[in-house]
Amino acid sequence: MIRLYRLSTGEDVIGTPIDEGDPLNEGDEVVNHIDYEYIKKAFVLIPMQGQPGQPMSIGFHPYIPYTKDEVIKIKHANIICETNPDQNLIDAYDKNTSSLVKPKTKLIV
Repeated sequence: MIRLYRLSTGEDVIGTPIDEGDPLNEGDEVVNHIDYEYIKKAFVLIPMQGQPGQPMSIGFHPYIPYTKDEVIKIKHANIICETNPDQNLIDAYDKNTSSLVKPKTKLIV
């Protein structure tokens, strides 16, 4: 399940939370869901102004681009809120994180 987080820094981060039983790529680190939220494929959302008269678009940038870790952990104290993103944002996230191109699921009539 993809979640959208607003951090105390004002950043909006989208990613897939790691559950208790999911493995981490960080060796023998113990998962601490009391103090931290573990997020896989975390991206920060950057609003970008389009051409004059065009709507604003959203850019996706890796949250911490200089790490080799696939899972990041964020302190719960730094998360202001956690929500479900709308379908357009989920589709854009899937497109940016997937190596497969998914076809649209409309029937040909």
